[in-house]
Amino acid sequence: MKKHVTVEITTQGEIQILKVTGFMDMTEVGRFEQTLDRLIIDHKIMMVLDLAELEYISSAGLGAIIGRIREVRRQEGDIRIGSCSERVMEILKIFGFADVFHMYKDMQQAIQSYQGK
Repeated sequence: MKKHVTVEITTQGEIQILKVTGFMDMTEVGRFEQTLDRLIIDHKIMMVLDLAELEYISSAGLGAIIGRIREVRRQEGDIRIGSCSERVMEILKIFGFADVFHMYKDMQQAIQSYQGK
């Protein structure tokens, strides 16, 4: 049985840390999109995704991130990936998205990457 997507947000300074868990397919992506949209509306555009406990991401989930990454980059923010499960990393590579995202070895490096921004 697949797990529903959950998004837990913590803040470190101006950086929004989104811990995404579960199974993100077409039926589950809406909750994630709403969370990203709310952050963008509130101009909280420096985000780090923790995908270490995300079991699966579909093309709809990837599209949700790509669609919003353009907007936050236009506003001089970014959506960065700090950690990623092996399965999700493989999906990113297969779809050719590994080069689109700023990806880091761990969450701390991703958070620190915003230093001087």
